Amino acid sequence: NWTRSHAIFFSSDTDYRDSPAAAKALDALVPLLKGAQHTIRIIGYTDEAGGQNRNVPLAQDRAEKVRQDLISRGVSASLLHAVGRADARDLSSAQGALSPNRRVEFELAFDGEFQP
Repeated sequence: NWTRSHAIFFSSDTDYRDSPAAAKALDALVPLLKGAQHTIRIIGYTDEAGGQNRNVPLAQDRAEKVRQDLISRGVSASLLHAVGRADARDLSSAQGALSPNRRVEFELAFDGEFQP
């Protein structure tokens, strides 16, 4: 399953760590979303640097950036929901530009979870 094995990583703020790799991953996701018509949660995460006052909105902003990039590629906005979880699920104790915690993941949403 694509959503379980891919993430988009960030270096700082809403800057992709590797823009070409992020574009490639998003381009690969587009036909899957268009073909299946599943609602997807786009989950933004941060590392622990910066504290909750900064990280909660930053996590949401990262998720929203990916959402907007998918919409610009032709995915229906109604299939995409951005959610920020800050540092709720750290992958590593690493902090800084190369931390794998600075990421966006994708999850299938439940039927009826999001109402139009």
